[in-house]
Amino acid sequence: MKKLFLTLVSCFALFALGCQENSITEPLLPEVTEKDGFQENSYNHGFIKLDGMLVDPSRPLNCYLEIRGEIEYEHRLVFPDYKQQSSSYYVLFNLSIKAEIFDPYLPGTPAWPVKEISVDKIDVRPERVQSFIKYFRVHGREDVMYLACKFIITTEDIRLDGMWLRCTRTQLSNNVNNN
Repeated sequence: MKKLFLTLVSCFALFALGCQENSITEPLLPEVTEKDGFQENSYNHGFIKLDGMLVDPSRPLNCYLEIRGEIEYEHRLVFPDYKQQSSSYYVLFNLSIKAEIFDPYLPGTPAWPVKEISVDKIDVRPERVQSFIKYFRVHGREDVMYLACKFIITTEDIRLDGMWLRCTRTQLSNNVNNN
């Protein structure tokens, strides 16, 4: 009788231990499992002020144009599917530029507007920097002129690294460079 009682107690103890959740063997899942792979704190919104002088490529040397305006941006970091073995992310960013370019040598002439909205996507690795050149059309001119803006993009933010004007007869494509 004593052996039967000990056997029942040990079976009950093994059953109780076997039914407990074992967190060691559970797969490690990312804490963020929102729809579309977005993390809650991965969104940044801001403005980049445009105020300065740019070399006018349509005239001889030492001629400048003045730019005033801003670029509104939205930066959203998108995490890869946790099931895939990938160490890179991608950044979705919206750019909305509202600027005017003036000729400081001819004060009475109308300004040339630069107004455009774009949505772009770029692959970014953690602790790496990507450069991205975006071309915006300068409207109201007889020639074809673009405002080129070079952006530095990381997993945290986007910032303007430089800008210049470019005249061309052909359509420009946007360029991405790894740094």
